Parts: sequence; C-alpha cells; structure tokens
Amino acid sequence: MIFRYSLLVLNIFFSLTLQGQSDSREMLYIIPEEYSSIHHAGEQALLLKKYGEALRLFKKVLKKYPDFPPALRSAGACYELMGDFENALQNYKMAVEANPYFSRAMYYEIGSILYKTGRYDQALTSFARFDSLLQLDIKQFTYNGFYEQNIEKEYLKKLEASRRACHIALDSIQFWNIEKVENLRGGINTRADEYFPFLTNDGKTLFYTSRKNEFSDENLFVSQFGEQTWNTGARVDDFNTNGNEGMATLVRDGRQVFFTVCERASVLGTCDIWRGRLSDLKITDLEPSIGQSNSDAWESQASINCDGDLLYFASNRKGGFGGTDIWKSHRLADNKWSEPVNLGDQINTAGDEEAPFITNDGQTLYFSSTGHAGLGEQDIFMSRLIGENVWSHPVNLGIPVNSSYRELGFFLSSDSKTGYFASDRAGGAGGMDIYYFEVPDTLQSDPVTYVEGQLRDSITRLPIVAQVHIEGRPAHKTDEEGRFFMCVDAGEVLQVSVGHSDYHPYQNFFLVPEWDNTTFYTLEIVLDPLFKLPTFSSVALVPSTETSIRQKPAASCRKEQHVLYFDFDKSNLRPENLAAFDQFINVNFAEKEPDYIEIIGFTDRQGGDAYNFELSEKRAESVGVYLKKKGIQVDDIRMEGKGAKQADEADWKNRKVEVIVYFVD
Repeated sequence: MIFRYSLLVLNIFFSLTLQGQSDSREMLYIIPEEYSSIHHAGEQALLLKKYGEALRLFKKVLKKYPDFPPALRSAGACYELMGDFENALQNYKMAVEANPYFSRAMYYEIGSILYKTGRYDQALTSFARFDSLLQLDIKQFTYNGFYEQNIEKEYLKKLEASRRACHIALDSIQFWNIEKVENLRGGINTRADEYFPFLTNDGKTLFYTSRKNEFSDENLFVSQFGEQTWNTGARVDDFNTNGNEGMATLVRDGRQVFFTVCERASVLGTCDIWRGRLSDLKITDLEPSIGQSNSDAWESQASINCDGDLLYFASNRKGGFGGTDIWKSHRLADNKWSEPVNLGDQINTAGDEEAPFITNDGQTLYFSSTGHAGLGEQDIFMSRLIGENVWSHPVNLGIPVNSSYRELGFFLSSDSKTGYFASDRAGGAGGMDIYYFEVPDTLQSDPVTYVEGQLRDSITRLPIVAQVHIEGRPAHKTDEEGRFFMCVDAGEVLQVSVGHSDYHPYQNFFLVPEWDNTTFYTLEIVLDPLFKLPTFSSVALVPSTETSIRQKPAASCRKEQHVLYFDFDKSNLRPENLAAFDQFINVNFAEKEPDYIEIIGFTDRQGGDAYNFELSEKRAESVGVYLKKKGIQVDDIRMEGKGAKQADEADWKNRKVEVIVYFVD
C-alpha cells in the first residue's frame, strides 16, 4: 500500500506543475489562478494524508470545472486511498473520458481498481489498453507522457503479475467453489489488528493475536462463543508483557500450546518459539521450546501436526531462500526438537513465506507468501505432500479468500469444515480482521479422529502410568492421569497391548470411527491387577462374579477391629487417622498374615439411599486401596458399602469404615 500511495501522489504532483507550456494540449488543462491555487492546496493536503480535506478542495474545483482531468484524477486518488473504490473508479473513468490521452498510467490504475472490486474481465481489458498505449508516441500524452515515464515503467513491471492475478481469480472461482467469506463479528474484530486465529477443538474458544497499531506490541487475546456470537476478546491472564507475544497454536490434545515470544531474557534471537500448558483459559509453565527449533535468528508462527511430533514454523535463519522461510523439525526420543530442515524451493521463495498450518492428516500445508504468484500484497497458498519431504507446487486459494490486500494466518477447524484467516481488506472493522468460510470438499483433508486413551485399574478405577503399545505406531506413555492422545485415520483398526508388572497382560482391538472431533473418541483400557480387592455392587451388595468369597470364619476365630472416620460427604482418608491405622497394621500383621478381612463402609443419614450406598462403597474402597499400597496381600477380602447406619448415634460416628481382621488358629 505504501508503494501504491507514492505512485498516486507522484502522478497528482505532476498534474499541474507545467501550466503555461506552449503545447496546445497542455493549454487545455489551464484554469484560472484562483482554482489552480485551490487544486494545489488539495495536492498538499493529499501529500500530508489529509484525504478528507484534499477531497473537499478537489470537489470545489470540479464544481466549477467538472471535466477538468487533473482534479478528477486527484479526487479519484483520495477515494482510492480512503478505500472507496467505486467513487475512485468513477472519477478515473471520467478523467480518461474527458481526454483519452490525458494519461496512459491511468488505464493501469483503472485496471487495478476493477481487479480490487472483482471485475476481472474488465480489469484485463484495461490492462491490455495500457499495454497497447505504450506503443504510441509519448508526445501524444501531453506533459503527462513525459513526466509519467518512470511511473509507467513501474506499472509495466507489475503488468504481467496483475494479469496473472486476474486469471488466477477467474480460475479459482470455478475450481475451488468457495462461495463467500464472512467477517468474524461480535467481540473479536476492532479498529486494531486481529490475526493468527486458533480455535479449540469444540470451536467455542478462540485465541488470536492483536495490536492497536504498527507501533504497539503484540498480545495474545482469547474470546469465548456466547449464545449467538463471540464475546469481547480479552488479554490472556498472566501471559502478556511489554514485549511481543502471540501466534498461539494448540496441540490437538487440548493441553499443550506453542506460541511466539520476543524480547524476554531467555529468547535466543529476535523472537523464539515457546511452549506451555493450557487450562481454564490460562497458559502456565511457560518455557522455551527445547532442542534446536530456536536460534539467534527470528523464529515464529509454529504449527504442530496432529500427533504432536512435527513442528512447522517460519524463520529467517541462515540457509533459506530469502526473506522468511518455512522450516520443519521433528520430536526426538528425549522430547527435544531436531535440527530444522528447510521445506525447499518448491515452498520457499526469495520473498516471505510464513504462517504455516498443517492439516490433521499431515498431507496438506497452508501458508502465506509474498513470493508466489498472487492476487495482492500477500496471499494464502496450499501444497500437498506427494512423497517423502516432497511438496507439490503451491496453489493460490484464490477469490474470495485472497484479494488485492494482505491475507495471513490460515487455520482449519478440528472437523476440517471451516477455514479462518486474517485480512486487511476493505469493509472490515479496521486494520487486520479475522474472517471465516465454509471449506469445499476439494480442500478438506482426509478424515482423522482425535483419540484419547484412558488407562485405569479395573478395581480401584485409579489411573495407571504405563507404556501403551499400538501395532505400527510408536509407544505412548500415559500421563499422571492415565491418558494418552493420538490422531487416527477414520476406519483404522488399532491393536493395543499393555504390559505392567502389577497387572495381567492386556490386548484388545479397537475400530476407530469417523468423528467430528469436538470431543475425543475415548478408548477405555482397564487392567486387571494381579492382586485383587473384590468389590460389591453399591445397589445389590453382592460379590463380583470375578472373585470367589469364602464364608466368614467361625466366631471362635481370633479377630481384630479398627475404625476409621471420614469427613462429611468425603471418601478420602483423613491424614490424622493414618498413624493409628498404620500402628494397627504393624501390630496385627507383624507375625502372621490375616486369613480374612472385612472392610465395611457407612455414612450418616443425610442424603438419599442410592447416594449413601455409593459414598459408603467409595469409603470402603479407599481403605482397600491403602492396604494394597501398604503391601498387604490376603486371599479373601470382603469390601462392602452399607449406606447409612441406622444406629441412634451422632452423625459423625456413622461416617466411618470398619476394618475387621480374622486369624484362624
């Protein structure tokens, strides 16, 4: 836009500078000194970017001299620089209609406006007219012919690209079949810049980068979708600083986030890629990405593949093809990122390639570029992976996604049906705005399902940390909550096996369906412990069919009893009770293991019967788990929840578990 502005004002500056020359055509543009001064004042206002004031002065001249080409051209320039292309086009056309030989350069300018307003066939005609007029003698175009030579040379350099942009636009309308793009209204877009959108899997939370103007710092914002629209965005709490932060990308597991930070003590270069954990709209545990993804250059705009083991990002580090390039790094066995690899000259050019986005299936890369043939300042392209580290020639997404303006930061929703990007095109709220559109089938990736596995103990239901082996895939180690995540082609069958020293071997097959990915498709993997604590139904109170329970020993057997009390509506053991319970275990289990144990839970009389049965069972279960952790192994254990105890005692005395240990002599 800066280049375009300079050419416009140069044209206007020379419009009236040579009044009084001898050529008869030049004399056609002479107006009385009074109006010449008004026009000159308008030029000065235009040079100072006071477009409204300049337009008012030019209109004053045109009211008296409506066919005066320099004033028509100047007014058209005001309209164009203010983004009013229809009035700009009308004034430009009136100027060349008043005198077709007023300016050759204006035919290129008219073509540019026609292109910006989507009239591609007409734009091609105007560009062709400009090209043909260049063959005529320069003297036919009055003093503008001489003084516009340098401007015409600049336009001539851009002519082929402008024609190609028109053809790309015409082709993309037919090929991609993207009907329209919509401004993401509500509380997101403002007069400031909003860009780099990234949504959570459920589509209800949006992270994006924003800054007030080109001189202010970038910050990470977040917004949530209300009943009908997006709520007003706000800075992410305890995250932003006086430096630049932004371009967040959430790993599809919904917990890890990568982002860009600049001007912090730990940053190696201008900007680096960092990582953190996302929880309740807050990003915590901030730290630099470990490994070789960062350098003493500029790294930013990370995109991580679905499984979380490939990192794409933009950098101007050494070894590129010019400007900023797109690079790729893979996760090593120690979780560090490998030395990055440039994606090559099929993707990268001497211009700027940035803002990569890799699809769920890992086969399609979207990115923004100023170096590939485009429609405007910066366009969004796509390339498909056609071999190992081999990418197809990038294809412009075309109209209406791309325009004569700047488009940046493509994002595809978790179900691959909605695309998001940012643009500073006319008609927005101001600056860069976030837009969205329905993605046609030709652009959608192959269906991939987000799978979350959950590894649990079959008796206690507690999570298990272990290695999960899946045929044909790297092993997954579960986190402290027993979870692991992966992306699976819809319709794939998974052969899952788990080995653990405390559990029986596990093996199973799972068919993964096509999923909308707003939630995870869950694999429930339950391991059977080698030492079981038998359980009873909280309703029927009968033994589990998996465990045979011996009859209670005769009353003549020796038995020892201990009672543990619980807080109201709680099932976790109270720390102050454990010392006495440990002493009970040490005294009674020192010489001989018990032959039989009863663990019976109770509640007070508050609450309904079903709830009390469940709570009493949980209390009994927590005691059984504690015995297991202490290494107590008994062949026969009876664990039962009896609900509310009906004895006429204070409620606190009934919130308990009775542990009865039997010894057969």
